[in-house]
Amino acid sequence: MSMVSAKEFSDWLRLRFGDMNEGVALTRKDINQLTGRQNFSSEFVNDIHFELMRHNLAFVTDTSREHFYLVPINKQCWRDRLEQQFEKEIFCNIIPLNISSK
Repeated sequence: MSMVSAKEFSDWLRLRFGDMNEGVALTRKDINQLTGRQNFSSEFVNDIHFELMRHNLAFVTDTSREHFYLVPINKQCWRDRLEQQFEKEIFCNIIPLNISSK
């Protein structure tokens, strides 16, 4: 097996896992096996991330750089999300008042 470029690997990841809402996890060993590499640099990971971001996917690693995650990007603005939550809380906490007079 020949070594796979970051672009080729990002295309492979996107085609197989790009439609998953929860994403997938890979280990360093998985990436070595899938790409035909004995090792890879942080630049390789950055290149994969760059290629995938154009498709609203992120490729990130943990601090030990042993586990990697392909995750979908949510483009919803944090402020909009908080406002939606606030509106739900207000509407859920409203107690209807019986205004009928006797």
